[in-house]
Amino acid sequence: MAGRGTAERVATLERQLAEALARAEAAGGDAARTARDLTETRRGLQRSEAERAALARQAQERAAELAAARAELDALRAEAAALDRQVAADRATIEARLADLARLNREVQALTALQAELQRQAEAALARAGAEERARREAEQAAALSAAEAAEAARQRAAAETAAAAALARAGASEAEARAAAERAGAAEAAQREAEAAMRAAVARAAAAEQARQRAEDIARQAASVQAAAERAREEAERAAAARIAAAERARAEAEALRAEAEAGRAEAAERAAQAEAAAGEQARLTEGARAQVALLTRQVEALRAEIARLATALELEEAAGREREVQIGLLGQRLNAALAARVEELQRYRSNFFGRLREVLGERPEVRIVGDRFVFQGEVLFAPAQAELSEEGRRQVRDLARVLLEIAPQIPEDIAWVLRVDGHADRTPIRSPRFASNWELAAARAIAVAQLLIAEGLPPNRVAATSFGDTQPIDPGDGPAALARNRRIELRLTDR
Repeated sequence: MAGRGTAERVATLERQLAEALARAEAAGGDAARTARDLTETRRGLQRSEAERAALARQAQERAAELAAARAELDALRAEAAALDRQVAADRATIEARLADLARLNREVQALTALQAELQRQAEAALARAGAEERARREAEQAAALSAAEAAEAARQRAAAETAAAAALARAGASEAEARAAAERAGAAEAAQREAEAAMRAAVARAAAAEQARQRAEDIARQAASVQAAAERAREEAERAAAARIAAAERARAEAEALRAEAEAGRAEAAERAAQAEAAAGEQARLTEGARAQVALLTRQVEALRAEIARLATALELEEAAGREREVQIGLLGQRLNAALAARVEELQRYRSNFFGRLREVLGERPEVRIVGDRFVFQGEVLFAPAQAELSEEGRRQVRDLARVLLEIAPQIPEDIAWVLRVDGHADRTPIRSPRFASNWELAAARAIAVAQLLIAEGLPPNRVAATSFGDTQPIDPGDGPAALARNRRIELRLTDR
């Protein structure tokens, strides 16, 4: 009866403690939720402040970027204007060089025309010189003919004079013969005068032809000199024209390159200007959005501060209630600890009875010993080496163990949640068996074999547990055969669940 009353008091205390724990957990949960809400609120406030500061910095950065973009746009516009001026100057230079080239072309054409004209004059002078040369030769021929005629006339005159002299000498010539002779002499004299006149005319024509030939030669020399000068002038003009054309081509190429560069610079300036304008628009939009967001965050911060104040008040109230509950929980814990100590003491008493009866049944054997709250069987007592099947001696000892436990179990109160734990241990020597891949599996199989036999002998399955520790918990750190044998063991422990 006393035992039953103690069990009822313990059960009542446990229920009260469970209710108190539930209330404490609920209160603690509310306090924890409140604390979490407060923490989240504070974090949200900090994030809002950080976001507002970040937006302010972003607005300043965008303003600086806008100013830099505007400055760059102004610089690009100035550069574009300078490029336009340079292109205009280059265009004027090219036009001036083209005008010089056109003038040189006109000068070359004029020199070519002058050369043709001088060529024609030289050819005409040569033609006139040839005609005068032919006239000179004709005059010389006429002069020779006139000289022959003059000589014939002189001969005739001499003959006439001879005849006249003969006639006078004969003194008897008649007057008619004398007149005839005189006439012949006059005719001869007239012919002589005509021949002399023709000779003078022929000499004059020959002199004129010589002068004409000399003038023609002078004109031909002048024409050749003019032609050579014209040829030199033409060559110089062609070289100068070629040089100016090449210079004009280079200037045109440079101007085209400068124009292309100017167009590229203008396009780039336009693109940068568009980007700057877009950035300015985006900056303005972001600035307005940032201001609106800052205002919204400010309102949210005020609301969060109010919520924090309310939560702080609720937290203070909850902390006060929590302190009261902690006092109650402390009192209940003390009572529970006392009850648990009594239960542990009672379970220890049954464990002592169990181990005492087990010692009486098994007797004093060196391979079976009690270590603290555990009853230890050496592995060789129950199993063959590297095997998990109980030997006959092992089965006998396990049955004795089951009989003792069946005698003790009815004496243990039903409200004590006891269990017999069977722990399998192995040494650290690597196992070489096709059945077991490791010492952990061997230890597990041995613990299960012992647990199954205990259940077969009548122990409830819910009061038996099999566990395996492999070679992870040696009781002897040595490497000798004795140390390894002590580590190969089965431990029985009566404990609570």
